[in-house]
Amino acid sequence: MTPDQLGEMVAANDAKIEGPLSELLGLVVRKEDSAGDVVDWGRARAVNGHQFPVDYMNFIERLGGGSFEESLNVRPPLVAASDAEHRIRAISPESLAAPLTHRWTDPDAAAIYRVEDMVIWGETAGADTLCWITGDAAPDAWPVAVYSRNDLAWTVYHCTLTEFILRTLRAEFDVCPLSDAYLFGLESPRLLSAREEAEMMNQGSDPKDVGHPKVPSA
Repeated sequence: MTPDQLGEMVAANDAKIEGPLSELLGLVVRKEDSAGDVVDWGRARAVNGHQFPVDYMNFIERLGGGSFEESLNVRPPLVAASDAEHRIRAISPESLAAPLTHRWTDPDAAAIYRVEDMVIWGETAGADTLCWITGDAAPDAWPVAVYSRNDLAWTVYHCTLTEFILRTLRAEFDVCPLSDAYLFGLESPRLLSAREEAEMMNQGSDPKDVGHPKVPSA
């Protein structure tokens, strides 16, 4: 491969990653001075014991860990043992021991994927669990898996974290992938990072006042 060909391949990959993120940035409502999280990714890889998808790293650096409309939360990476709560992590041994944890909406998926290979990157207000399936694949090829509390089973989505969120907000899936359909097709969703929410609460402000007020679903 020539240097020019390598450069074209890298540029195409960057465009594939940045495209959905740029589109997501254009959809969400954020504080005017909001910014992403500064992460020591080398330390995060060492503490977590694995690499991260470039898509996720770009998401965290641009948007930060936080929630969309208090309905879907994206976790920041674990960088210190003291920060373990609500951070990226593997599924707990207790959950792995439960038979319901190993159910799939597509029976054929059980022969391809293992729950033991999943890493949790988020959750929803409807008590869904959002994961990557790591396995032997490179991080940028990890599919998204959702454990729906409606189905009590996993469903696999062959897209990145950012693409999954974007397609949910645009209602581009045949059915809503989440138990709570509030975000499905929602225009201009609010996004508040965990850091911003903590700062607002410390200042006595209500995080719900950011952007437009949330309208309860019927």
